[in-house]
Amino acid sequence: MFTSEPILDELAHHETQVLSRTLQYPELKNQLKLDPSWFYDQRHQAIAKKIMSDPDFNKEKLVTESIRNKQKYGDVEFIQTIINYGVASGSSAEHLTDQKFVLLKFVEREVAKAVNEYQQDPTTESQLKLSKRIEALNKLDFGDSDQKFEILREIMGDLTSEEKRAIMKTGFKELDDIIGGFEMQQLNVVAARPSMGKTAFALELGKNLADSGSEVIFCSIESTVKNMTQRLLSSISHVGLYKFKEPVKLMSNEEVDKVMGAIDIFYNKDMKIVEEAVVTPNMIRKMANNIPEDKTGFIIIDYLQLMEPDEKLKSKYEEVSQVSRELKIITQEFPNVTIIALAQLNRGVEMRQDKRPMMSDLRESGQLEQDANMIMMLYRDDYYHDEENAQPGAPSPLELIVAKNKDGDRGTANLKFYKHIQKIY
Repeated sequence: MFTSEPILDELAHHETQVLSRTLQYPELKNQLKLDPSWFYDQRHQAIAKKIMSDPDFNKEKLVTESIRNKQKYGDVEFIQTIINYGVASGSSAEHLTDQKFVLLKFVEREVAKAVNEYQQDPTTESQLKLSKRIEALNKLDFGDSDQKFEILREIMGDLTSEEKRAIMKTGFKELDDIIGGFEMQQLNVVAARPSMGKTAFALELGKNLADSGSEVIFCSIESTVKNMTQRLLSSISHVGLYKFKEPVKLMSNEEVDKVMGAIDIFYNKDMKIVEEAVVTPNMIRKMANNIPEDKTGFIIIDYLQLMEPDEKLKSKYEEVSQVSRELKIITQEFPNVTIIALAQLNRGVEMRQDKRPMMSDLRESGQLEQDANMIMMLYRDDYYHDEENAQPGAPSPLELIVAKNKDGDRGTANLKFYKHIQKIY
């Protein structure tokens, strides 16, 4: 907070300059981009709000308002100081400079207030809240024109820079041919009916991303860490998953050696599996906060509809919508993180002749469809027809349907799912 008189005097000067120049040069009214709440002096806030809400508001009307309500707008002497304040000219550049100073001081005040609140309650939750508040304050701008310039400058830099954007390949060639790979700050969804293979796909995907140098956190809500780890070890070792139930009885010495080798491989991967009975967006935010800034990070959630919002809401639809929105916000808060959320499809799929899923089959889908950068869906034809008659160990054709891709193509990648070892090629 401001305590120094010279600083207050300087701020009062710039705030008065902004208001005086706007009143003396009405053509600058459209260039007043400050939110009234950003002014330090509450009387200045009230005047700015009146200027911005009333197109015909002028010096004479300000005097009248002062006479009617000097508590709100200041007395006549205060108003006369603003009206007659010495401004050099109606320069747009000077007008913008004064406004930027006012904004800068507002941000400094709010940061100081946020830090003070954190110091009063120095918990992890309040630290994340502080981080989020500072991030939001740093993004405050004067609107589209300045942002347009910054964005175009960034794009021009991309055109001439040899530094490549972080695009992480999925490890599935046909899928990478369609989407190119994952970029950072995405919320991507992998959806399917139960037992279609989405958890196996997510584990295989996480392993591939870790192999590419990313840090991967697999958040399991439905199953235990041990079960998920066994699935992954089955995929790496090619030893049947069912044998992990009674390894002494069912595994040969050679298979035990393979699993031991798989354990060594998994131990050295930058991938960890966490088991949580209840997962909220703030818990995901903590996980993202723990990923080093110099690493690309992926958080895989199994699965989204089992998550709970940080605050209880009236309906499941509202809860899923809130969770979806918060996950999207988290990806914007952390430039080096992408979230991949698994999701269940509703039973509407079963009622159709063609049981290939569509985006409308997502449970509580409205907000999720809007927030997701990509929506991918899994479909196995043999699940509905001849899975029971399949040869033991034979692969199951798995279609990965890219139903939504904000920044690229859609299409279907054809994969093979070896269910007995949880392996997907």
